[in-house]
Amino acid sequence: MNNAIARLITRYSHVNWALADQAMVSGANFLTAILLARYLGIEGFGVFSLTWLVVGMFGGLQQAAISNTMMSIGPKQEDTKLPSYYAAVFMQQAVFASVTSIFVLGGAIATSIVYPDWEIGPLVLPLVAATFAYQNQDFIRRYFFARGRIMAALGNDAVSYLGQLAALGWLFVAESLSPASALWAIAATSAAAALIGMLHLGPLDWGSADFSAVLKRHWRMARWLGGETLISLAAGVLFPATAGALLGPAAVGALKAAQNLMGIAQVLLFALENVVPRRAAQHYHQSGIFALIRYLVRVASFGGAVTLCVTAFFALAPEFWLRMIFGEEYASYGNLVR
Repeated sequence: MNNAIARLITRYSHVNWALADQAMVSGANFLTAILLARYLGIEGFGVFSLTWLVVGMFGGLQQAAISNTMMSIGPKQEDTKLPSYYAAVFMQQAVFASVTSIFVLGGAIATSIVYPDWEIGPLVLPLVAATFAYQNQDFIRRYFFARGRIMAALGNDAVSYLGQLAALGWLFVAESLSPASALWAIAATSAAAALIGMLHLGPLDWGSADFSAVLKRHWRMARWLGGETLISLAAGVLFPATAGALLGPAAVGALKAAQNLMGIAQVLLFALENVVPRRAAQHYHQSGIFALIRYLVRVASFGGAVTLCVTAFFALAPEFWLRMIFGEEYASYGNLVR
């Protein structure tokens, strides 16, 4: 009986800390959006949002190909194989982050040449730096979650996201905030958190890491997650990018303001992403497919109910919330919230 109570307390304390972590991350991102939206104006915020689409796109692919797969496969490994398994995954992450950053560099340079009127030259280097640093910090935080080290993930995110907010606040006070300086600030704080996290990874067996075997096993799962991610990116990236090309950066700024407002509804879901894959893998491994289904139904029902309540709340008076949070020039875009 006492053991059962202890397991129950441990399980829900993990969820609570994961929720606290995600609340901090989402809160920092939400305040960042408000700061940028108010200081840069709707057009400048649109320019920043367009560049951040690139970071988010490759971050989503990285999560599908490596992080989310690791969070499902890692907890099922035998204890003796964990150091070599995670060493191989770290090698995958290093290769992926390097290749995608080079791709972003080439694409940004080519875009600046083909479309000189866009004036994205000053954004090339900070965009590449943000892409590389963001991916690695996000991977390390998810590594800590996969290992069940919730407090380590919380501390790492505090360095990254609270540091990001502090850096942007300083730029705001110094009147030096711009899309380029915002990207540099995010890159710097993400890199600092990633470097600190690497000092607390725990034992990794680089010598016995079977990169090829782990890559093949990850591919069997990642190809499905990657396909789903590409479909999501088609809606989440191509639509704002097309709006920017046809209607200008101001349209993107309005769209991102509406998305950030509704993003509050996703705090719980993002928190569960850090817990559910690991718990689901354990349910399936220990008790089979029906235990897994029962667990996922409970999670989906709870998450769906909370999401419905939050979205309905903001959809009732979107113009009021846009005006109060982002400023008067955003108030006319209430229909985007709905």
